[in-house]
Amino acid sequence: MFGYIKPHSPELKVREDAYYRGVYCGLCRAMGRCTGCLSRFTLSYDFVYLALLRMAAAEEPITFRPRRCAAHPFTRRAVAEENGALRYAAHTAALLGALKNRDDLADERGSRRWRARLADPFLSGMQRRALASDPELAPLAAEITGALDALHALEEANTPSVDQPADCFGRLMRALAAHGLEGSAARVAGELGHHLGRWLYVVDAIDDYEEDLRLGRYNPFAAARGGEPMDDGLRQTYARALTAELMQMEAALDLLGGAGNPDNAAILRNILYLGMPRAARRVLFGEEEDGANHTENGENHD
Repeated sequence: MFGYIKPHSPELKVREDAYYRGVYCGLCRAMGRCTGCLSRFTLSYDFVYLALLRMAAAEEPITFRPRRCAAHPFTRRAVAEENGALRYAAHTAALLGALKNRDDLADERGSRRWRARLADPFLSGMQRRALASDPELAPLAAEITGALDALHALEEANTPSVDQPADCFGRLMRALAAHGLEGSAARVAGELGHHLGRWLYVVDAIDDYEEDLRLGRYNPFAAARGGEPMDDGLRQTYARALTAELMQMEAALDLLGGAGNPDNAAILRNILYLGMPRAARRVLFGEEEDGANHTENGENHD
């Protein structure tokens, strides 16, 4: 949905790179089976991260099997076999996509609203399949809806605060990360998810700042600054704020389980220590992410 949470591939070992590709392709296959083949077009790096996080929190085993697919018909690739974490990521991608699209129907104008309207039947179908497959997701769907409603109210009020809407999205991501886990795993995954959500909201708002100003959409930075351009000093301030969120995530990651899967742990650290800081610098200062694109042409849908 956002696309900022991906590894810095030059720093991955060969087996770690293959592991990440395998989980990416495994999630694509899980989405096709759980929520329909067309749902694969909504695949994003963010939900691959969620699958990796859930595997670490639940210490869930993973196996790989050589497979071909429509995107790579002539080459077998090591693809992660479906497990609980991949099913969960597939289902929650459908839930969040459908509910966020309905929020866009209320918020957006012009071509964006028409795109949301055209996508609604497709995304609603994905949501229905996810809930039918796992009825225990219904409370999570209610939590997501409540968080999006609260976020919508802040946007409608043109709230001149970055912290309030960021915290609202943080609560949404806390629910996504922790749902269904128990004990310390739920607390640690929830804390990591909360700060991940705050980081995501701030980065996305900065990335959209100029476009939101041009189109007259709500942006917390524009509301707080009256539409004034961001100077380098402010960007440095926001960079420090984003670093603080990453530090909170690092502290949670250190407490996370999954020590029996070193490749999974190494990828999570790579994303947090290298991939996400590079994405933030690109958004804030226009720095290139230098090899961060993991697949051949952006996000391939295996």
